[in-house]
Amino acid sequence: MDQTKPTLLFVTTELPYPPDSGGRIKTFRLLQFLTLHYNVKLICAFGGKRKKAVEAMKAAIPGLSYMQVFDNHQPRTAINFFVALMTSPSFNAFRIYSKELETMIKWSAEASDVLMVDHAETIDLVPEEFKGKIIYHSHNAEFKLWSDFATMRGTFLTKWMLEWEASRVKQLERYAIKRSTFTFAAPNDQEALKAELGIEDSKFRLTYHLGNDALLELDDINLKANGKEIFYAGTLSWEPNRDGIQWFIEQCWPMIHEKEPSAVLNVCGGGADEDLLKLMEKTAGVNALGFVNDLESIMQKSRCAIVPLRFGSGMKIKTFDALYRGLPLTTTTIGAEGIALENKKHAHIVDEDNAFADAVISVLNDTDAATTLRDQGRSICRAIYSYPSMLQGMLEDIRSMH
Repeated sequence: MDQTKPTLLFVTTELPYPPDSGGRIKTFRLLQFLTLHYNVKLICAFGGKRKKAVEAMKAAIPGLSYMQVFDNHQPRTAINFFVALMTSPSFNAFRIYSKELETMIKWSAEASDVLMVDHAETIDLVPEEFKGKIIYHSHNAEFKLWSDFATMRGTFLTKWMLEWEASRVKQLERYAIKRSTFTFAAPNDQEALKAELGIEDSKFRLTYHLGNDALLELDDINLKANGKEIFYAGTLSWEPNRDGIQWFIEQCWPMIHEKEPSAVLNVCGGGADEDLLKLMEKTAGVNALGFVNDLESIMQKSRCAIVPLRFGSGMKIKTFDALYRGLPLTTTTIGAEGIALENKKHAHIVDEDNAFADAVISVLNDTDAATTLRDQGRSICRAIYSYPSMLQGMLEDIRSMH
């Protein structure tokens, strides 16, 4: 341990390795950067059984002064949901809790200069008697996700239960923000949290949830040389992704396929349930590729990308990755939220079925306009949305505490 550096305890929900999804990428890159300036002690609530990933994480960030990974991960069952309603401030807080973990955080926090809690549910692990400096790193306005889940469910009982959970998560997020010196949150999440929770501006500091900005260094894809292949990537066990790609296949794809019968939709992402798999398998022109370890080979042969999200919060990693790689993008307002994109300048941003399909068709056919869209999308990312400048700004905010 470097005695010249202050000590920062970082508490997160899961081992952020491999950095292969939105939340993991952000947490991994943040930890990697913080170890240059702090003695960082890392405590993860679950992931401990992934021994190879734990060792790989230690090798990837050798600057970590300490790392402890637990395996607290209660399954998403109805029984656990009801138990959580009675015993924990939120379902996700229930899923990661253990007395052993809470005790470890208690003793580690007392010996640290700064405590950073990553995701709202980790604040429940910090003892009430702890009076040190706390920073809350928000990945989403999580209450909004639960509220959106409720609108997508059919039965009255399910909607009621999800709305109840949304109200509980809202209270937990309010508690996390109020208890912390300040909260890092993306622009759109700040607005949602301020509006719904009545939190003042002074409690927030700016962050972005970015993707793999190394893609900006790759050469432009030759769009004109490619066939009419459409790129989609997302973890399909995540409900907003599942809902979005199902909507696109059922409502938009028939119109696209009718006008462009040679067009192909490549869906990259694991975790699809049986119903979604069947939908993709029976739909002409749709390739369900499952988890793809190297997306570059799929991106290289694509002419455009889609992000058909209908609900969710936070900035969308898949949106950034398409922009970074230079794939002309068609997305929804939800897919673009928090990012300073202009419709038809940096991407097509449309929400209606017909308009979304028409935008994709236009990109497939007008490669000159698509190339201009691509170039302007990459340009705004280089100017604003890269890790070095964002992380430096976060460091200055953290240092202002001590």
